[in-house]
Amino acid sequence: MREQNKAYDRILKYTGVFGGTQSLITVMTVLRTKLVTLLIGPAGMGINGSFNRTLNLVKSTTDLGIHFSSVRDISECIEENNREKLDNILVVVRSWVFLTAILGTAVCITMSHLFSLWGFGGDKNYTLSFLLLSPVVGFSAINGGEIAIIKGARMLKQMAVSQLLAVIAGLCISVPLFYYFGLLGLVPSLVLVSLSSMIITCYYSFKTFPYKIAIFNKKSLGEGLEMIRVGIFFTLASFFGAGAYSIITNYLMNSGAEVTGFYEAGNLLVSYLGLFVFSAMEADYYPRLSSINRIKSRVNELANQQIEVASLLISPLLVAFIIGLPLLVVVFLTPRFSETIVMAQFAVISLSFKAMTQPIAYISLAKADSKIFLLQELLYDTALVVLVLVAFKLGGLNWIGYAIALAGLLDWIMVMIITQKRYGFILSKRALKVFLIQIPSVIVALIVTFKLEGWWYWIVGGIVILFSSAISIYYLRKNTTLIDNICHKIKNRFKL
Repeated sequence: MREQNKAYDRILKYTGVFGGTQSLITVMTVLRTKLVTLLIGPAGMGINGSFNRTLNLVKSTTDLGIHFSSVRDISECIEENNREKLDNILVVVRSWVFLTAILGTAVCITMSHLFSLWGFGGDKNYTLSFLLLSPVVGFSAINGGEIAIIKGARMLKQMAVSQLLAVIAGLCISVPLFYYFGLLGLVPSLVLVSLSSMIITCYYSFKTFPYKIAIFNKKSLGEGLEMIRVGIFFTLASFFGAGAYSIITNYLMNSGAEVTGFYEAGNLLVSYLGLFVFSAMEADYYPRLSSINRIKSRVNELANQQIEVASLLISPLLVAFIIGLPLLVVVFLTPRFSETIVMAQFAVISLSFKAMTQPIAYISLAKADSKIFLLQELLYDTALVVLVLVAFKLGGLNWIGYAIALAGLLDWIMVMIITQKRYGFILSKRALKVFLIQIPSVIVALIVTFKLEGWWYWIVGGIVILFSSAISIYYLRKNTTLIDNICHKIKNRFKL
């Protein structure tokens, strides 16, 4: 029982560490988004989103998935405490990352005209913009490689700090550029923000692991081929994901840049909330899962524990998000974005299913079973595109929220079936219980948003938030000692 409590404590601790960091990052990012929306408006947000989607698509297509596949190998070296093997893997990883950075930059340069036509409905006037944005792909590739090293080495404190500093730098860079140059500041902002993020990450990574590459060493490059093989499937999955997102936004662009901007803003708000819980999964859970991937019983146990904690933490946040979204949109965006409220309130339900899905989906990656991971991603992306396009045609922007929530449910069902058949994973009764017990709170929160107004809205909404929080705290205290330890330290500190 004590060992089990320690496992829950670790998950809760690092979720709290990264959740706390992400809360600061979110405040900075939302502040930046607020200022940006005031300075360039919904149309500018739509253009910015189109730039980012295309650049992410190029990066995810050319980086060969090294930033993800390498985490597994690095984590295993850390578990084995084999420094010589680790140093060799770092050279291999950095060499391949350097080559993919050059490749991605070159692709963006040579295809800039095509990207302009594709991303902006046949408009060729953005060719120069994509040409100038090409270094962003290279900076992002190197940044992703160094982040992979930090994750695999479990340098969680350095990772949290570097993420926070990168967001602060982005705020300090982009806002003055948009203030003085408006839409003309978009391109230099994206380039400089990407560069600053890479420099900050490299600073923390290079301090522990000095930079060495061997791009002309056939032996080193050959040793990375297995990593590339695994990563290629992750690249294809990322390509399908980015492609699905691009299909949706390009389709919406036909209805105007403002509609796309509203969709972008709604997705942005939902993704901010997800970062509180899911950022810790990639930083802490995935490396630990990779290190025990050959032991079925431990994989099942760790995945179920992660599901329980994620579900308990995300549920009160979902309820608070649904209730508080009308105020959040006005405060952090502008009243012009009120059209995105209903969409985001339903889309955020997908995060509840993601808390169940993501810990299970990582099992295939931890086992380097890339084909299964690709299959899972392809099924989800296909379902998402079909559902969103049909929903938008039937009911406009609001119905997109219903489609995203439904896609999340289908994703959970598909991943559960595949993982159970392939690896014998069994969802524990306790994990299912903590998920189901919070569903009434989410349903009541949605009812409140559509049936009540004025003070009754906030009073009843506040009660629902407190009720959902109380349920989560009860179950977390039951299975962990961390909350009681924190309360004890607070009492001693203030002599209560």
